[in-house]
Amino acid sequence: MSPTGSLVTIESALATVDSWLTEYISASHPEIGRTGPICPFVAPSRKNNTLEVRVRLVGHAPTAELLEELARSSLREYQLLSWQGRNPMLRALVVVLPDLRGADTGLLDQAQARVKDDFVAHGLMIGQFHENCEVTAARNPGFAVSKAPVPVFAIRAIALHDIFFLHDRPHWFHQYREKFAKYYGAESTVLDPALLELYHQAERSYGRAS
Repeated sequence: MSPTGSLVTIESALATVDSWLTEYISASHPEIGRTGPICPFVAPSRKNNTLEVRVRLVGHAPTAELLEELARSSLREYQLLSWQGRNPMLRALVVVLPDLRGADTGLLDQAQARVKDDFVAHGLMIGQFHENCEVTAARNPGFAVSKAPVPVFAIRAIALHDIFFLHDRPHWFHQYREKFAKYYGAESTVLDPALLELYHQAERSYGRAS
């Protein structure tokens, strides 16, 4: 059943997610707090043939533990996929949960919080999107950016802008720094002052790279 109580088919759920990726995630938004699309990677990932979509059903009595295991199995699937395209930074896996009811979407938030450490340790980000999601835009805390008409997990490689999401835990920041410290040196190529401020703030808190 869908969150509204009507029958949902996998085909209609996939069509809805495809429209959401095109018309919302790949588009700009006046409340996002910057120029460009909500996610700058979706359109290039599609063009590069490195956006994979999978469907998983959770049944009538889902639990946070079940969704956590779905996320962890998706991490393993991401690592084992025979990816098309040559750019690993554009690899994205969208896991669609068409039968997760609106009343149960909080379980998706719980599962994402439980698995984030493991994903970051593998150089990946995982985000949850659903109709009740209260995750806000990095540059506008008044805008709940992660709303989606069908519940999904989205998995992708850690990117430069992810300092917004990885600056406030030492193990997250250390993983980020291993990958991107070269961009923040004396001759930094990072032009965005918000990224620079968060990076150096985290560096002061957790120490410089050895």
